Amino acid sequence: MKGCKVGLQGVLVVILAFILGSVFLSCTAAQKEVIKSKGVAYNVCPSAKITKVEYFIKKYKGAPRLHFTVTVKNVSKEPKRFRVQIFLPEGPSAGGFYPRKGKPPVMKPGEELSRTFPMYFSTVPSGFTIVVKEL
Repeated sequence: MKGCKVGLQGVLVVILAFILGSVFLSCTAAQKEVIKSKGVAYNVCPSAKITKVEYFIKKYKGAPRLHFTVTVKNVSKEPKRFRVQIFLPEGPSAGGFYPRKGKPPVMKPGEELSRTFPMYFSTVPSGFTIVVKEL
């Protein structure tokens, strides 16, 4: 089109919105089993629920890097600690404990916790897999 300029950031925002929309729609299914949708897969233990997934490009250690923010909720009736792992088909991975610290390091029933993970990857991924395990 003549006179219409769309920047790379605008295109990335539209792509991310589409992917995240499909992610949120697929999250409403039962999370006891593996959920797969267009390159996105979730494997979540029965005592946890992923309530939010967000990814974006932001500067980290001097270069633009992919960051994932994952929010996990403890849906069990007992205090729990979880391990979240994020895998990209292109190779990089990241993850950590929910919660990182504490005495004892557990999430109370109904508690939600968000963490952001930088990854050594500088473009929008073709998909991802998020695994949540109970410790």
